[in-house]
Amino acid sequence: MGVDSFFQGTLNFKGTVHIDGKFEGEIITDGTLVVDKIGEVTAEITAGTVICKGKIRGTVHASKRIEIHSQSELVGNII
Repeated sequence: MGVDSFFQGTLNFKGTVHIDGKFEGEIITDGTLVVDKIGEVTAEITAGTVICKGKIRGTVHASKRIEIHSQSELVGNII
């Protein structure tokens, strides 16, 4: 999802998705979610791997791992 994009709803995918824009809703995947430096996500996230370089607000369920980079922001619960 590009810099100027905004998406609201449910996102299901396989593989890897990079979010540079804004997303609100629910994300479900066994793959990898990357929220890049200018990305903003407000969602219930269920994923294999979550890499946060931007902003995430909500509950994150990760079955494999979570990376939270030094200049990122994660507000919510991590499971």
